[in-house]
Amino acid sequence: MTAVAAGAAPATPAAAAPGMLPVGLANKIVLERSGGFTGEQTAFVVDRSTVGGRPALRMAGSVRFLRLRPAYEPKNACCDRYAYRITVTYRTGFHKTVSTVQGTKAPRILWDTIGQAERYGVRPFTPR
Repeated sequence: MTAVAAGAAPATPAAAAPGMLPVGLANKIVLERSGGFTGEQTAFVVDRSTVGGRPALRMAGSVRFLRLRPAYEPKNACCDRYAYRITVTYRTGFHKTVSTVQGTKAPRILWDTIGQAERYGVRPFTPR
């Protein structure tokens, strides 16, 4: 028989509570990067099996990430910058996509998640 101390009972998953965000349930990140000087198009995938990918999944599952707007665009779109589209899949089936352009003012959580996905993500394909 296992005893559970008061206050130590398992918490109800965030996704189970109506109106709650699926915090901490990021399953997969797909980061698409295009542009730059060469017009490159590439993608990075981070999932639960990606070596070094857990911090990116934690960031993508945070309330701060989930509250991001769908897009952060620059005032001036010129000049060989990278464009990013990051799509996060959550264990609940929910998807969140955020787009931005290199050098755009956006919340740090977005840039940190993009940086982690670029650093640790697997490059399985080149989007067309």
